[in-house]
Amino acid sequence: MEELARGTERREGGTIADLTQQIVETRNQMIKTQNALAGLAGEQRELGRLQQEQRGRMIFNSAAAYVLFVVLVGTTFYFTYRSRMDRVDFEKESVVREHHALQNKLESLRLAAEKRREAENQAAAFYRLSQAGQIQQALSRYPEVAQLPLSRVEAAVFQDFVTRGRSRLAYAAYANGMKAVGEKHWKRASSEFQRSLSFLPNPPHEASLRYHLGVALMHLGSYQEAATELERALAGDAESVVSSEIRYHLGGIYEQVGRRDKAKAAYQAFLKAHPSSLLANQAKRKLKALK
Repeated sequence: MEELARGTERREGGTIADLTQQIVETRNQMIKTQNALAGLAGEQRELGRLQQEQRGRMIFNSAAAYVLFVVLVGTTFYFTYRSRMDRVDFEKESVVREHHALQNKLESLRLAAEKRREAENQAAAFYRLSQAGQIQQALSRYPEVAQLPLSRVEAAVFQDFVTRGRSRLAYAAYANGMKAVGEKHWKRASSEFQRSLSFLPNPPHEASLRYHLGVALMHLGSYQEAATELERALAGDAESVVSSEIRYHLGGIYEQVGRRDKAKAAYQAFLKAHPSSLLANQAKRKLKALK
């Protein structure tokens, strides 16, 4: 009985030890399981955090991509808009320039038409004067008429009239001057000769005109001007075609202005060229007085 009891105790003691061992192992397994569950929960939390971060990055990237897309579209639209607006502005400026150019051209045409009408009116007035024989009045208006935009025919006709009119007035004044010389009206003669030269500065009879003008001025006491005119007449061969007395008169004028050397030279040249002149003796006396 005692052995049975001891056997029973041993069996019960082994059973208790086994149970204890199983409990310990079960507890350790539970701890491991809890630790594994805790690690799994941590990994799930980390995974969730990573997923959240990834979702945040995706949202940010999507937002950035959207913003970039909007910026690109906006930029493209802006430059397209600006390009079209620049084109519109350019075309507008071109139209404005063309409009101004047309306005200027129209104004130029209007002014040209006004000038042409004015020219026609002045030309008509000049023509009426020429036809009426009012040569002096017509000539006084010719400088204005010559500046007008005349046709080639009008300009030629008016120029011919002016040339003939100047010649007619010049010859008339020359004739009046010669008449005054014959009457010894020296002032009137000088005025008419100078008037003749104002119409025709270099007439065919220039040597005669300047000789008689020089004589008239000499009688009026204008010795310097007289000497100038007689020298011009002498250069125009007045001594042979007008009067052989021209050098004699020059000698007298040079005496009056105190140019003794030129006076002697003039008298000597006169005596050499015309030793038989009625004035030869007077020239000799004057030459002797100068020595």
